[in-house]
Amino acid sequence: MKIDLQKTQQIMLIIVFGLLALSMVLLLTTSAYGAFADRAPSCNVADLKLYGGLVYYPNEGLSSGGTADQTAAESIRHQIEAADADPGIKAILLQIDSPGGDPVAGEDIASALRHATKPTVALVADEGDSAAYWAATGAQTIFASANSSLADIGVTESYLDQTKQDAANGLTFVSLTAGKYKDMGNPDSPLTSAERAILLRDLNITMQNFINDVARNRGLSVASVTAIANGSPMLGQMALDDGLIDHIGTIYDVEGFLKGKIGTSVTLCQ
Repeated sequence: MKIDLQKTQQIMLIIVFGLLALSMVLLLTTSAYGAFADRAPSCNVADLKLYGGLVYYPNEGLSSGGTADQTAAESIRHQIEAADADPGIKAILLQIDSPGGDPVAGEDIASALRHATKPTVALVADEGDSAAYWAATGAQTIFASANSSLADIGVTESYLDQTKQDAANGLTFVSLTAGKYKDMGNPDSPLTSAERAILLRDLNITMQNFINDVARNRGLSVASVTAIANGSPMLGQMALDDGLIDHIGTIYDVEGFLKGKIGTSVTLCQ
C-alpha cells in the first residue's frame, strides 16, 4: 500500500493546529471562571460580597490612608463574569452591606450584573446606599430587610476648608500651577465662585447619570426617580413602595426565590 506523505503531513498539521486551538479555548475558559475553579462540586449559586466602601480597583487609596474595609468593583465584575461563564453556576447572588463610594464603581457593577445571562439577585443587609445601591440596580431582583438603609441617591464632593486654620498658624498657600483651575478643590486654597460652579456642574451631571441608570435598571420613569433623589436614605418598606427594590426578605427568602428560578435546591459557593 502506498502512503501519500504530503497528505499525511497535512493531516498531522491540521490535528496539531486543532489541538492548539482547543488548548487556547480551554485556557481562556478556565481563566474566565478561574475564580470558581476550586468551588465545591455541589454549589450552584455564586455568592459575591460587596462590603464596606465601594472603590473601583483593589487597594485603592490604601497608600494614602484609605480604609481596608472596602470592595473593588473590578474584582466584583471579574467574579460576575467568571460565574456567568461557569456551566456549574446557575445564578448569581450579590450580598451588599455598603454605604456607597465611587459612582463609576457602582455603575460598573450594575453593568456587569445587567450583562449576565443567568438569574441575578442583590440582597441588601444593613446598608445599600448611594453607589452601592447603584450597583444593586443591575440585578434582576433586589431583596432587602425592612430595616435596611437604601437608595441615598445623591452625589457629594464636600471637603474641609483649612484656609482659616492655615492663616492662624502663619501658613500661606502658594499656588504654582499651569492651568487656571488646577488647584480647584484644594482645602488650603479658598474656593472661588467660578470653581464652585464647575464642581457643581460635574456633580449635577453625575447625579443625572445616576438617576437615569436607576430608572433604566429598575424600569421606572426618570421623573419618578428624580422626585425621590434628594440624597437621603430610606428604609426597606419605603424603598419597596417606591419601586427601588422587589422584596422584603432575608437570605432564606432569597434561597427560596432562587430555587424557583433554577429549579433545584440552592447551595451557595462560598
